[in-house]
Amino acid sequence: MELRERLTGREQKLVLFILALSSFMGSLDATIVNISLPAIAESFRVPINTVSWVAMSYLLVLSGFLLVFGRLGDMKGFRKIFLLGFTVFTLGSFLCGFAFSIEALIGFRLIQGIGAAALEAIGPAMVVIYLPKEMRGKALGILATVVSLGIAAGPIIGGLLTQYVSWQWIFLINVPIGICAIIMGMKCIPADNVTKKPGLFDYYGAILFFFALASFLWPVNEGLTLGWTSPAILGSFGISAVLWILFIIRETRCQDPLCDFGLFRNKNFLAATLAAAIMMLAFSGIEFLLPFFFEGVLGYEAGFAGLLLAIPAVALMIFGPLSGALSDRFGSRGLATISALFAVVTYFLISMYTQNTSILYIVLTLLCVGVALGVFFPPNMNQILGQSKKDEEGAGSSIMTTMKNVGETVGIALMGTIAIFSVVHNTGFDPKTPAADIPMGILVEGFDVAVLAAAGIVILAVILSAIAKDNPGTR
Repeated sequence: MELRERLTGREQKLVLFILALSSFMGSLDATIVNISLPAIAESFRVPINTVSWVAMSYLLVLSGFLLVFGRLGDMKGFRKIFLLGFTVFTLGSFLCGFAFSIEALIGFRLIQGIGAAALEAIGPAMVVIYLPKEMRGKALGILATVVSLGIAAGPIIGGLLTQYVSWQWIFLINVPIGICAIIMGMKCIPADNVTKKPGLFDYYGAILFFFALASFLWPVNEGLTLGWTSPAILGSFGISAVLWILFIIRETRCQDPLCDFGLFRNKNFLAATLAAAIMMLAFSGIEFLLPFFFEGVLGYEAGFAGLLLAIPAVALMIFGPLSGALSDRFGSRGLATISALFAVVTYFLISMYTQNTSILYIVLTLLCVGVALGVFFPPNMNQILGQSKKDEEGAGSSIMTTMKNVGETVGIALMGTIAIFSVVHNTGFDPKTPAADIPMGILVEGFDVAVLAAAGIVILAVILSAIAKDNPGTR
């Protein structure tokens, strides 16, 4: 008897509730931290490029371990990986709440990210394993909805907690919820019997991917502080290049690769996947900088700034389903291209923010960002998955998610570096200066330059989306 047939209707609903809770917490924690970064930087007296690692470390591990835990779920059983993931996530959240230094906080975020990667990687697969077919579409729709709610709620909850309690509570709030979810999971999720191992796990590929990405992010983020020609920075770039080459060689020769590079031989799949990564790169970089602009330059309270940062997520929730329906009817190529072009225009408008920018202008431009992303991603995902061969949809989906997360991680490092470089170049400020000691007014130009750079980068996404043809079979 299959697992889904052993569960009663009540047990199926409880399993879905636990999966929805994990999806909500994972997406919430991906967005709740950014709004608190100015407070964290002030608390530990560190510069902007250092505090950026609080966000990047989480995303780095998420990017590096998604493929790992998806594979381990197949090999070891989904219940075991899910409960382990929730336990690690809850432990990491607890440690983050009591971090005694910025280095400790970054390290504890790595632990938290490992748990989040396990939850995100196997959540959709658990729907297929534990829930009946007639309930599957509804369940996946619920998971998609709660992910969007988590993304939207993150800045709001984070802003309110930072303003009225302390930034530590953006992490500690996860602990009681996590403990309840672990207890419920142990009681409600049945053990899944793994009868055979589907191939060997590519441990070497996983290690190479993680350290190749980490050794690239570190010099991008620290080059301004240490000097771009310093041995440490040049050496790290060189190590990263070698590791990426070794990773590609490993994946093309491995019998059970972590990443199937054969999919990238399809130019349409490659173009659409790169377009998704670029869109996330630009948006995440801007989203990282906005709290410093809102709180430091415009003087908004963290709670109000959190409400503003939730606007793109809310717009994405509204326009995403509409765009998905339109892409099914009219095709994906045109929608993805037009929405990427709209993002370019919107980022150009945001690059004109000043100390005197009206709240109405800010709200409208942030709304346009959400519309652009909401219209872009459903047809873009159709482009990607439509190019995946039969029985390779899972591989295509995991690559798509990983590339978006990599883009998000690189975006924070790149846009933060561009903003600070502009400030240093024009004012002579020491890049090691704690963020709290920098007159925030001078960050306006750095912010505007970084957003303008993001607009220029997204032009590549426009071109790539136009190149990526629809699969006739998806129309």
